[in-house]
Amino acid sequence: MPQVSESTTVSVFGAKPARSGAANPRALPGAVRPESRTHTVHAALAPPLLARFAWWRFLLGLIVIAVWVASAVQSTAASITLAVSTRALSNDRADLLVNYSALDVGNAKLWLTVNGKRAAALAGSTGQYVIANAGPAEYALFATAESSANAIYVKSNVVRVTVGTVVVPIQINEKTRDAARLLMQGSFGPRSMDDIRTAETKGASAWIDEQIQKPWSSHKLYLDRIKAGGEEEKEEHVYESYWQQLIWGEARLRARVALALSEIMVISNIAPDQKNAAMISWMDLLYRNAFGNYRTLLQEVTLHPAMGYYLNMLGNDKEDAATGRMPNENYAREVLQLFSIGLNELNADGSMRKDAAGRALASYDQSIVQGFAAAFTGWNFSGNDTTKASSFDHPTENWTDYMRAWPTRHSVGAKKLLSNTAIPAGQTPEKDLADALDNIASHPNVAPFMSKRLIQFLVTSNPSPAYVARISAVWNNNGRGQRGDLAAVVKAILLDTEARTYSANSTSAGKVREPMVKFIHFINSMQGQSKNGRNSIWWLDSPDDYLGQSPLLAPSVFNFFSPSFTRAGPIAQAGLVVPEMQLVTDTQIVGSANFFTRMINDHGVGFNSDYAVSFATDQWESLADDPNRFLEQLNWVWFAGAMSAETRDIIFRAMNKLRATEKHERMEIAFKLAVIAPEFSVQR
Repeated sequence: MPQVSESTTVSVFGAKPARSGAANPRALPGAVRPESRTHTVHAALAPPLLARFAWWRFLLGLIVIAVWVASAVQSTAASITLAVSTRALSNDRADLLVNYSALDVGNAKLWLTVNGKRAAALAGSTGQYVIANAGPAEYALFATAESSANAIYVKSNVVRVTVGTVVVPIQINEKTRDAARLLMQGSFGPRSMDDIRTAETKGASAWIDEQIQKPWSSHKLYLDRIKAGGEEEKEEHVYESYWQQLIWGEARLRARVALALSEIMVISNIAPDQKNAAMISWMDLLYRNAFGNYRTLLQEVTLHPAMGYYLNMLGNDKEDAATGRMPNENYAREVLQLFSIGLNELNADGSMRKDAAGRALASYDQSIVQGFAAAFTGWNFSGNDTTKASSFDHPTENWTDYMRAWPTRHSVGAKKLLSNTAIPAGQTPEKDLADALDNIASHPNVAPFMSKRLIQFLVTSNPSPAYVARISAVWNNNGRGQRGDLAAVVKAILLDTEARTYSANSTSAGKVREPMVKFIHFINSMQGQSKNGRNSIWWLDSPDDYLGQSPLLAPSVFNFFSPSFTRAGPIAQAGLVVPEMQLVTDTQIVGSANFFTRMINDHGVGFNSDYAVSFATDQWESLADDPNRFLEQLNWVWFAGAMSAETRDIIFRAMNKLRATEKHERMEIAFKLAVIAPEFSVQR
């Protein structure tokens, strides 16, 4: 006990005081209030006190001092001690055994908090609480004592416990993400981590330049090799060639652009009634012109017999007053509406021009359609005698060479065209055609119309007006005074700030991926191997059990989906479009998911087992014993760094329900969940 001197100050504390700056804790019932109490005794004044007061008053004062001093020496602070141990279960799960001991907390209620959330009330001041079957995660646990007013009186130590292999947030490198996103936009997605690193090392501009120069393989030569091997040419071989180039070709940007062009300037074999040679030659046309000049592309599209057959320019005859026959308007109408300028006049940024009353201005009227229809008369298969009328009516078919003109079957009158221009009477079919196509290609709508369509196929469904305007400027002048340079346009689209900027929280950036684009990416990521350079992937357009989409099998000239399609609800209310979602039906969702699941179960794909494509997933399987490493690679190769925490957690937990030794099964369940994840269907 402290000695009492002439001036001794004794401070008595019932409990540990609050930290500096914090409010004092509320005292519990029956406990000494946690506030400083001070009493001072002056020994030199004792005799006057004895003389002035009764002896019992002096004795009472000494007793009070003794109590205060004893309290200061003997009282202890309230406290809670927490200790946690684990009892291992299977599949990376465990019971958490929480042992607790509380001292001097009076009648306070004890609570256990786990990962920031109140988990349970603890019974008694000492005991054990069991958290049963805790899954793989990091846990932070502590206990608190609270008064009847729910104010925290004292808090225990914090104990951190790790159960199993916990999901680790993936560290995002912006350069790596940009490279992976470039491969999503400029090809069909990353094939591997090495693919991403190569693009990252090169940089976007150099990667694009290299891709533009990459050699490509002719579909016709592919078909010729099959026939040279003694096989009879079949329609299946046409689709085999398409998929061969799309999946394994090294000219990946060219393939992506050619596929986009096939959905803008549409021919289809949906009937089916296109000739094999015509379809093969048509796809070669698109590959050849993917980085060429739009005016050249437009002419080759116009004169190709596959397009001539599909939209009735093949054998399109001049007017005949005696029979009332008029030139067929089918191609004239679609080349204007779908392949070049669209229905309404546009500003350079893609917005519609309007009159003083706020009404959209039409790009053309019926008289202009009739003018172009007349300009496109007199063309039929190449290789026939164009001086004989009989050869026009009953030509020898030639499905690979461009159509030729019969002057006697061509309309020779004047033709009204766009921009208040006209073709004079008496010109040759070749001159009329050239003038008509020049008139289209020079129209101011072409740049914003075609630029926006290509942006939508490659980068985002809802480009800003400024983005469209920037690409339109490149379309009109590639920097060397050339108009319609597709290589310059594609490069500008991919290098634009809206393409290269990642925005995870944007509600308008990015696009829904087409089913066949996802399919190509999937095969590449699974390291699909073609047997002897062949495959048996043919028609995948059934929504019941395949993709609901396949090259050159659109249901009409309007493609598989409209560029202006929107989905009722928040998307439409925001003024946004989601073209590819026109394909998304209940049937397609289930059919496509089942198709991907079958491929994962079968470790390959193909209609003919002799040429089935097999998957080489050893590298993926080798990572499956460590879900974090597996998910990191999955995030980059499948999702271009856009995997959400929710998706990561779902796949992680599914993998951890299996033993670490069940690597193949872990890999398969991860793939099955990944193919239906939003991040695999949406390109950011």
